[in-house]
Amino acid sequence: MRLLTLAYPAASDFLAAYDDASRTLLAQTKTEATSGEQLLVEIAFPKLPNRPLLRAVCRGTFAGGLRLELDRGDAETSEFLVKVAKGEMTDHAKHREHKRFPSALPVQYAMDGVRKSSQVEDLSAGGCFVRADRPPPVGAIIALDIQSPDENQPMHLTGQVAWVRDGKDPGFGVEFDAPETPDGKRLRMLLRKAVGSGDIDLE
Repeated sequence: MRLLTLAYPAASDFLAAYDDASRTLLAQTKTEATSGEQLLVEIAFPKLPNRPLLRAVCRGTFAGGLRLELDRGDAETSEFLVKVAKGEMTDHAKHREHKRFPSALPVQYAMDGVRKSSQVEDLSAGGCFVRADRPPPVGAIIALDIQSPDENQPMHLTGQVAWVRDGKDPGFGVEFDAPETPDGKRLRMLLRKAVGSGDIDLE
């Protein structure tokens, strides 16, 4: 999955390019993409506290750019961008401090004394989402062994269950602790490498 950075000169330019009803974004860019190609889009405009990432699919081209359809799973991030652009949100503390990346890395974790295998989604330096039919309760302390895509040794990370999703696509979100551990540093290096290459492929 390629990384596409879109820097808008003003918040109004972002609002003009984004259509909430169809969840489409007109991207003024020289980058070429094929229809149906999945992209990871980094958004920037003045007064935005960080550069959020959105998953998108190219739905065609127009003179000077690409027409992108944003992933509905990133609706929270899209809403955050619109509120900041409109000046409706000035307290950005609740927005994620770390960029999150789509992933499908294997993971093992212990629950009720039983070792379980699953996969990690939406991985960041600060946490991740783990797919699970029976998620642990919010507040539970959990240890994860996440398999790195380019190393044989898994990354051992610990954290707390911050939220749980039931129903469709069940699982749980983990907020990592002790980010300065050797494996915490390995994770940050992995994510920096993915961004630096412009090709996000964490699976």
